[in-house]
Amino acid sequence: MITKLKVENFKQLSFDLELDPAVAFVGPNNSGKTSALQAIALWYLAVQKWSENIKTTKAKKRIGVPINRRDLISLPTPSAKFLWKYLQVRKQKEDKTGTQNILIKIYCDGISNNQPWKLGFEFDYANEESFYCRIFSDPDTDKPMEFPEAVLNEKVGFLPPMSGLASEEDKLQPGSINSRIGEGRTAEVLRNLCWLVHEQKNEKWNKIKILLDKLFKIRLNDPEYFSTTGKLALTYKEHDSTLDISNVGRGFQQILLLIAYIYSQENKILLIDEPDAHLEVLRQKEIYNLLSDNIKKENAQLIIATHSEAVLSEVSEKDQIIAFIGTPHTVNNKSQLVKALTAIGFDQYLLAKQKGWVLYLEGSTNLDILKAFAKKLRHPTKEYLENAFVKYVANVPSDTRSHFFALKEAEPSFIGVAIFDRLETTLQNQGGLNETMWSRREIENYILLPDAIYRFFDAQPRDLFNAKQTDIIKAIVEERTPPIALKDTSNDWWINTKISDDILDKLFREFYKKINQPIQMRKGNYYQLIDFMKPEEINDEVKEKLDLINSVAKKAEQIQEK
Repeated sequence: MITKLKVENFKQLSFDLELDPAVAFVGPNNSGKTSALQAIALWYLAVQKWSENIKTTKAKKRIGVPINRRDLISLPTPSAKFLWKYLQVRKQKEDKTGTQNILIKIYCDGISNNQPWKLGFEFDYANEESFYCRIFSDPDTDKPMEFPEAVLNEKVGFLPPMSGLASEEDKLQPGSINSRIGEGRTAEVLRNLCWLVHEQKNEKWNKIKILLDKLFKIRLNDPEYFSTTGKLALTYKEHDSTLDISNVGRGFQQILLLIAYIYSQENKILLIDEPDAHLEVLRQKEIYNLLSDNIKKENAQLIIATHSEAVLSEVSEKDQIIAFIGTPHTVNNKSQLVKALTAIGFDQYLLAKQKGWVLYLEGSTNLDILKAFAKKLRHPTKEYLENAFVKYVANVPSDTRSHFFALKEAEPSFIGVAIFDRLETTLQNQGGLNETMWSRREIENYILLPDAIYRFFDAQPRDLFNAKQTDIIKAIVEERTPPIALKDTSNDWWINTKISDDILDKLFREFYKKINQPIQMRKGNYYQLIDFMKPEEINDEVKEKLDLINSVAKKAEQIQEK
């Protein structure tokens, strides 16, 4: 097994990690989880190429072993350059006398059959079709590493998630099977993997049938090969019918793929990308425990990449979690993580780690209105609001605090801001959570009415019909608004009335009824009225709230940069 993995300049990755027998890589999309699995696969390809070179070469000095792009079964790429960070394969020398190649470096410590070993490779770009690998120096002695024979006891397998299922499969050679798996074409090899297990390890094929019958109450038939067509068939029995495996659910196919792959390949280090794909929550837990338990019994190693909260809750109890948020790192305090997961869910934990701060609002309409105000004012917080971690809490401070402090236990530097509608309660500011409320009834009370409505209709394409529409909405506004409020837009009526439900909803409902059209302006669209306000018409309190959000977001950014 691999006990330490160090990567430099591979795709977007550079990290140094200790690895346990069972490991879960977790993090948002495009955070590097799959790339980390591919880095291990590339290291293993170098092991294979180097060991072959040792057996065949007569050279006293091994300068480098060539690797062709087409050898990259587990990480297919249209150009070798795509393996390099930012596609940069050369850089200027420090003394500015010329350029030098940028090297990908992948180093592993490990132990096989109780024998420890160290082995690292550097990869040197040649052209779009090829590059060279060579062993680099031992970091402890600065002398060239010897190729450890013990590492040949390891066999690394990389399995992408299930990608559907082809309607039929030709019988393939093992090399073709592995090529398709590496390219993510798992849909084309499921029957072939089952055939290999059935033919070579029949007792394990029987285990697969028993397991799937137990999990799904479906009885697999033995795979069949038709020599006249070169095709493989795999069917199952359901009630009194015999059906092709393509008719069964994707979750069944995913589990069958995983188990058939494990039994057919007998890898000592198993890399699986999203083993939980297509599985509902209970099955996600079952399949992880099945994989983890079997791998440990075989004294092998399991490394997975996952988004599944259910899988993570299982891993957090007994195995290693590596978070790909910022610099990849081991989540050490599992008790805090489990508590956070129990309270709020793993997706919230990931967002907390990724952003470093949270914004609490009543609902999504509040966020849209804040964005519209920030845009109109050209406020710097506009950029933060575009991709903020926002939690909707329906104006309940106690729920806000429960969520925030559960996350803060897992991420101590976490900070936040909560903006409530006007409440008859005292707010708190403690532990990094800034609580505030609007002095007016709700955020919609800061939209300049009725002027913004009139301007909205005035801005519509002008024709006789639209001119009448403006007259209709003005008549409705005048009928429903107290005369004193019509004369003064700062009147208390505009401040204390619930504008969204009691004014805007009723105005637009009546308007569209009068023109005999379906309602086209609902609560989710009221933020559009802010486009028809002038920056100087926006209340200073709106600017204060945006300033507060901006200061919290900036502080979180600074904390994460340290």
